[in-house]
Amino acid sequence: MEYLDIPPPEEMYTPEPTPTPIISTVADWNPYEVLPLPKQIGNRTSILRNDDSNTRKILNTTYSASVGLGGYANGKLLNITKGPFAISYTVHPNVTNPLLVWAKLTVSDPWQRVIAEDGYNRGYSSEETKTIMVYREGIHYLTIEGEFATIDYSIKTGDPAPEITPTPVPEYYEDEWFEGEGPY
Repeated sequence: MEYLDIPPPEEMYTPEPTPTPIISTVADWNPYEVLPLPKQIGNRTSILRNDDSNTRKILNTTYSASVGLGGYANGKLLNITKGPFAISYTVHPNVTNPLLVWAKLTVSDPWQRVIAEDGYNRGYSSEETKTIMVYREGIHYLTIEGEFATIDYSIKTGDPAPEITPTPVPEYYEDEWFEGEGPY
């Protein structure tokens, strides 16, 4: 009996996929509904242990929007995956009487405990631009309420900055334009 000398099969190389980074999300939330209790986590890390260095973290704008305040509360559900995070806001009064204009921003955790709160008038300073810093990750609820004002706000997190794709420069038409077409 004769044996054939067959080389062993070569192993195929399969590349490992690069994991997509988990990015913080912002969703609409009705501040008038009762919050469901969050799922309990079996193994919690100690709040006293901190593996981070003391260097200041660079925060990138994750979400920005504008909301008009007319006496009803507006809410946002924040799922922050890389903290800390900051909420920068600017209040634009819609009327000239400063006694009527007010705004309040409240950040709560899933157990409805207030983590941070700031505002404009009615017990708060009348600075029109402010920043709220929260040194936590996880799910948070942002409630924005007030009257006679518009608020521009942005949420900055430790998530990576979005990549900017350059747009090509438009090419101009060099031939003759027909009537009713082309640049005016």
